[in-house]
Amino acid sequence: MILAAAIALMIQVPDTLDASVVSAARRISPPVEKASREVLERSVSVADAIRDFSGVQLRDYGGAGGLKTVNVRSLGSAHTAIFMDGVPIDNAQNMQPDLGRLDTEDLETIELYTGQKSELLQSAREYGSANSLHLETAAPRGRKTTMRLRGGSFGTLSPVISHEGRLGNRLSGRLRMGYDHSQGQYLFHVSGASYDTTMTRENGDFKAFKASGGLWYTPEKGRYHLSARMYDSERGIPGPVYKQSKDYPMSLDRQADRSYSLQASGTQELTPRLKLLARARYSRDILEYLDISELDPSVSAQWNYDLQSTYLSTSLGWQVMPWLHLGAAVDAQHEALESKIDARRSTLFAAGSAAVLKDPWRASATLQYQATDDGYRFLSPAFLLDWHPRQDWQFGGVVKRSCRLPSFNDLYYTNVTSRTLLPEKVWQFSARWCWDRSYGPWHFRANEELYHNRVTDKLIAVPNGSLFRWSMYNIGKVKIWGDEIHAHVSWKKALGLTARYSFQWAREDGNTFQIPYISLHSASFNLFGAIDAFRLDIRGFLTGARLTAASTRPEYRLAPWTTWDASLSWHSACHSERSRGISLSLDLRNILNEQYQIVQGYPMPGINVLGTVAITL
Repeated sequence: MILAAAIALMIQVPDTLDASVVSAARRISPPVEKASREVLERSVSVADAIRDFSGVQLRDYGGAGGLKTVNVRSLGSAHTAIFMDGVPIDNAQNMQPDLGRLDTEDLETIELYTGQKSELLQSAREYGSANSLHLETAAPRGRKTTMRLRGGSFGTLSPVISHEGRLGNRLSGRLRMGYDHSQGQYLFHVSGASYDTTMTRENGDFKAFKASGGLWYTPEKGRYHLSARMYDSERGIPGPVYKQSKDYPMSLDRQADRSYSLQASGTQELTPRLKLLARARYSRDILEYLDISELDPSVSAQWNYDLQSTYLSTSLGWQVMPWLHLGAAVDAQHEALESKIDARRSTLFAAGSAAVLKDPWRASATLQYQATDDGYRFLSPAFLLDWHPRQDWQFGGVVKRSCRLPSFNDLYYTNVTSRTLLPEKVWQFSARWCWDRSYGPWHFRANEELYHNRVTDKLIAVPNGSLFRWSMYNIGKVKIWGDEIHAHVSWKKALGLTARYSFQWAREDGNTFQIPYISLHSASFNLFGAIDAFRLDIRGFLTGARLTAASTRPEYRLAPWTTWDASLSWHSACHSERSRGISLSLDLRNILNEQYQIVQGYPMPGINVLGTVAITL
């Protein structure tokens, strides 16, 4: 791959550059995967929108209500911080939101940064994450009302209505409500040494009501945003499939989630060279779990968890000189868990950064310090370097150290765990090249990134009977080597092909096999064609074999799988005027009816259909 980059450097490219490349060249550009508004319009949830990102393994437990989390570059889901408009969002179950319940209706973009985000005006919390997924809410554009109805296989029905508009010269707002429902029943094939049968996934029903509202105020030299969100759901937890006959009792467990959040952020230019950023968030997550014995349904246990979190952040960005930028930030967060075992944790984050922007070089260094009142202390340094030898070529690298503390989930939400779990420490090293070029109506992009992660005291989570019961343990040192390749070609906005390939070698010291649930090879493809108001997308996903435990025995091996999806959409207005009109889409998922599992014991649905109609007035 490095040889390919060297050969590509020998290609003579004219010294011309369009406006988009000029804009990108003026700041440090760390590795980032981005889902644009067009992608989000075709996605059911955040999990759906990011599933073909490079280096991403999406953990999906099946069905509309199945838990969905993201694992980036074999580091585990807890190493990917989720930010909504720059504010971290948590969840009472796993300290990372279920990405399946975060929809894309009011989002402008989704960006996944591996290593470090380069913006100097950011919160101290953002500096310390190994990976970060940023969800940016779209500000209202004019006055409009949108009604959308989505429905399809497995009794899925999802209506949404939203209204947005201006409330003054500088004030605008949006109000949105939605409902999700699914029966969650689907057929799947299961086989073993002494059985081969087709079963129906039971107790997978799901229903949720969600509402959100936001206000945007844009005074001179400033921008302020206030938002509130509410989510209330109730679902069945079907549990893992390890049955050998149709008569074996199925899981009857139930789970209810209620969450409320209020967050505010504001950016103000104090002087032409000094900017202030402040953010705050309060959230409350209530989880109720009914654990019902499969063999004796009259025996049950109720688990209740109430997690409240308060977060405050302030940041300063100072342009000392045109080529020198400095930043500083301080955050404070307090979390309180009420359950059978109460827990409290207060955390202080402090960070500083400096960037030198001197063509053709860009360099940035950051240092984050975090301390908790339960005794943890950690420094997280990072260094980013970019080199632009030509206007459409870019080379770069990242070195970073980060820490993942044992969460309340790890310590209290499991049936098999250790209260002396050690923090998980990570060193990240990466190097990349990128070529981005347009020739008339054609646009080409190719990039590759090689990376190496060194993990000490890696924390492993393994399902233990249901989605609610997990086993947590440290496995010592893990070394991860990876290579990600991304290629894209498009003609105008009418035809395009994107291909991604990931290689991940992830093993614990002393072992000759992969750590659980990490495939050696994975790839994705996206082909699209557009004619007038019609657009067709075909997406393919390929994942190699994986192990489910630290053993090479056949029963711990998950077979490789490949799925293909197709989506056809139509808009009543031209692309530039799509803020009004009618849009229709039809999605065919898993069109080859592949029988596969992403997590052992949790079969994924076969072929399924989803249709959407949206009217914007």
